[in-house]
Amino acid sequence: MKSILYFALSSPRFIQVCVIALSIVATAFVLYWTPQVRATLRSIGFVAQVLPTVPVKPSQWFTATPERREISYPLDNGVTGIADLYIPAGGGEHSAVLFFLGVNPAGKDDERIVNLGNAVARTGIVVMIPWSERMAQRRVTEQEASDLVRGFEHLRSLDMVDENGVGMAGFCVGASLMMVAAQDERIRDHVKVVNSFAGYYEAEDLIASVVSARRFYDEESGPWEPDRLSVQVVRTHLLESVDDPVERATLADTIENNAVTPSNLSPDARLVYDILNAPDLETAHRLIALLPSESLETLRSISPSANIDSLRAKVLVMHDRQDRLVPSEESRRLVDALRSRGDVHYTEFSFFDHLDPSARVGNLELAREGAKLFLHIYKIMRELD
Repeated sequence: MKSILYFALSSPRFIQVCVIALSIVATAFVLYWTPQVRATLRSIGFVAQVLPTVPVKPSQWFTATPERREISYPLDNGVTGIADLYIPAGGGEHSAVLFFLGVNPAGKDDERIVNLGNAVARTGIVVMIPWSERMAQRRVTEQEASDLVRGFEHLRSLDMVDENGVGMAGFCVGASLMMVAAQDERIRDHVKVVNSFAGYYEAEDLIASVVSARRFYDEESGPWEPDRLSVQVVRTHLLESVDDPVERATLADTIENNAVTPSNLSPDARLVYDILNAPDLETAHRLIALLPSESLETLRSISPSANIDSLRAKVLVMHDRQDRLVPSEESRRLVDALRSRGDVHYTEFSFFDHLDPSARVGNLELAREGAKLFLHIYKIMRELD
């Protein structure tokens, strides 16, 4: 028996099979650790995790559940910021992303948000999601961008984070404020990549689209039905330009209940009322330009367009063409402004409903859109790898 075994083990055929097997294992091992294959596997795992229609979640087979931790960090003027941190299992140093949801009515414990944080963390990326009381109140101010700068600085300082591999991402209003923060001189040279999902490029243009229910790009325009949340955010923002709190409350009640317009409104209050009831896009643009200079300056300060040339990071842009929070034309204008840099990537979808992949498309369309999502996520993974 020993002689037979010795013969088998020493035969050229057996040695050849062993060499081939070892070569395959070694090749697979090397390929796994190449950036391209690693990014591919991470992207597949992420897309499968976030698409509810995909029954198989391979990332759950190979990765442990990330740790979710609430953290606090310093903001300006002694204020403390609050955020959720999603940490990949296994320890070590990781790339990271600051993700801002902006005006988020769902809340921090919403299943979709928790799943998103876990899905990104399972790819080996630390996720920090800051929460804002102003955003919860539908208020958009320039202070929000400054707070995001401080959040980015804190994320970069964490021991578990590779300070040279930190990016930013945002959704809707959060995407635009994140883009403004990424232009800030305090961090702009340290932001590796920014992913904008359904953000606006110019706040004045977004207001005009919302109040007139029109979308526009270049010389063309068409009907658009804004989401109620967008209407509320624009209304809240414009009402804050009315100085008198009593008049502001009266005007808010008038608009909310479609009541008879008070005859004794101040010029500023009357202007806000007229903007919110603009009959067409041209009128909306004309009236917005008449806002007080302080109000116009605020709109510029929360617009990525104001200092777009200060942006240093690689930019990736996503938008659903049927989005009702922000018309996709806003992202197209952002991409147009960045084209000359040559380092912007734009993906337009047809199956997202806010944060959710929608059920409004068939299986074939879902497969095609899912492939587009994979390619977009792959580019992000490669930048953060």
